[in-house]
Amino acid sequence: MKTNNGRLSKTYLSPARLFIAVAAAIFIAEAIVMAVLYARPLPALAAAMLDPVILVILLFPVLYFLLFRPMLIHITERKKVEEALIKERDKAQRFLDTAEVFMVVLDLSGRVSLINKKGCAVLGYGENFIIGKNWFDSFTPSGTWETAIEALRSPSTLTPVLSESFENPVLTGSGARRDIFWNSAPIIENNAITGILYAGSDITEKKQMEKAIVDSETHYRLVHNSAFDGIIVSSADDKVIDCNPSAEKLFGYEKSELAGAELSGLMPDEYRKRHSEGLKRFLSTGKSQIQGKVLELEGLRKNKERFPIELVLSSFTFENEIKFTGTIRDVTERKKAEKDKALAQTRLNQTQKIEAVGRLAGGIAHDFNNILNAIRGNAELIIEDTERTDPSWPRLNEIIGAVLHASKLTRQLMLFSKGRPSETANVNINDTIENILVMLKRLIGDDIAVITELNPGISTIWTNEGSIEQIILNLTVNARDAMLAGGTLSIKTQELDLDEAACAYMPECKPGKHVVMSVSDTGAGMDKELLSRIFEPFFSTKEPGKGTGLGLSVVYGIVKQIGGCITVESEVGQGALFRVYLPAPGRPRESASLQPETTNVF
Repeated sequence: MKTNNGRLSKTYLSPARLFIAVAAAIFIAEAIVMAVLYARPLPALAAAMLDPVILVILLFPVLYFLLFRPMLIHITERKKVEEALIKERDKAQRFLDTAEVFMVVLDLSGRVSLINKKGCAVLGYGENFIIGKNWFDSFTPSGTWETAIEALRSPSTLTPVLSESFENPVLTGSGARRDIFWNSAPIIENNAITGILYAGSDITEKKQMEKAIVDSETHYRLVHNSAFDGIIVSSADDKVIDCNPSAEKLFGYEKSELAGAELSGLMPDEYRKRHSEGLKRFLSTGKSQIQGKVLELEGLRKNKERFPIELVLSSFTFENEIKFTGTIRDVTERKKAEKDKALAQTRLNQTQKIEAVGRLAGGIAHDFNNILNAIRGNAELIIEDTERTDPSWPRLNEIIGAVLHASKLTRQLMLFSKGRPSETANVNINDTIENILVMLKRLIGDDIAVITELNPGISTIWTNEGSIEQIILNLTVNARDAMLAGGTLSIKTQELDLDEAACAYMPECKPGKHVVMSVSDTGAGMDKELLSRIFEPFFSTKEPGKGTGLGLSVVYGIVKQIGGCITVESEVGQGALFRVYLPAPGRPRESASLQPETTNVF
């Protein structure tokens, strides 16, 4: 193009020079014509006809080379330039149409002068509809593109604006909003900005995906952080990666302390070797013996306290790395509840067993007492008719003594079972204890110290005093027999208000105020098997002939008749503690007509 322009510039004359050249040519031609006619005079008609011919012959070359030929060359070159421009435009359009980005050209008034197929496809309009429309009014949501609109009003400010990438939406023909990430460049002609080229990528789906990921992460975090169970995420090298607040609370660490810490530090020593071996086996073979199962283990808090846990372990792969998720539940309360439930069930079973034995013993004692009465009556009739000097008299007397001893045993059995009616009243346990304290000290001997701690503000209970004496005496004798080498006997009274929770562990007690008498010793104590049988009739650990095995059974029967309950705590070598719960304040009870006999078996 530069060569053609140079040729044109050499071929073309300026208008002034062209005018002078044409005028000079005409003048010279006319002078030649006049010279020829002057030299050879011709008739007027011939001269008139010859004059234009000569002028044409003389002027044609001049006009051809000075005017017509440059005009032909100019038209030809201009046509070539126009064809080249059309080719360039078509080539550029093809490039634009094959581009996978949204491209649009705006003039300085904001009108669309060019747009590619991708842009038309995104907007949902044809090219003819879009070209010439104001971009900001027709294809963008209100309130957007403010910076671009302001910059177009002052072209001098376009260059810094166009050097930035930005995100702005467009509106499609369906009214949908599409998010586009734009880059821009100025269009410069004759050293002046005449328009702007915008090239953009449709990032709508990408943003939706990013939002879905963010929402998913937020949802995960909400579930993760609000979970009741502790959740710990660890790496293949056994380091803690993440944990939730419940895990922090369970183990007593801050999240910053747990992050990067050894996972084995959260378990007691005896679990660490198995954990390490299991981890190595899984990483080498991909097989796990514990994943997907609920494991009952122990955790280790920051203060070195051990606590029972349930663990569910799983693994996953993220960014080509194996990671582990452990869900941990503190089952301390559940284990305690299970233990308490088992204890309560054991006590209930023991109670039911004792009741069954009691009913059996009561029935046998009643029938046996009738037989004893017959034996005693006949023996007494015979001994009345027998002289003391008679050899049979001592034998008869021995029979009567044996019957009396057997009668005491039957009375104790009847006390243990149903009992017999006796007079009841409001009884103050403190007074009863103080009244028989001297007798208790004589009963247990000098090598056992007696300590009393009596609460003066306790209520009275509705029973007969003989029943309370029977309870105190039998518990005292039991304590004495457990302290063969001496020790300390403690008797304490207090008043408690039992609620439903407390009564759940003592099935025989009902909620309400109770007077509690505690009798403890420093004797040999008892193991669990012995504890489960101490209230059974005829059960005794003493040598044959040194105990009937009815003392604690009678205590149990009396307490039950009053409407209370009795508990015992003991360990081998740690002595024993009996607590007797009796309902208070004192008032007539439904069982008042069936109270145990006051006979002291001692």
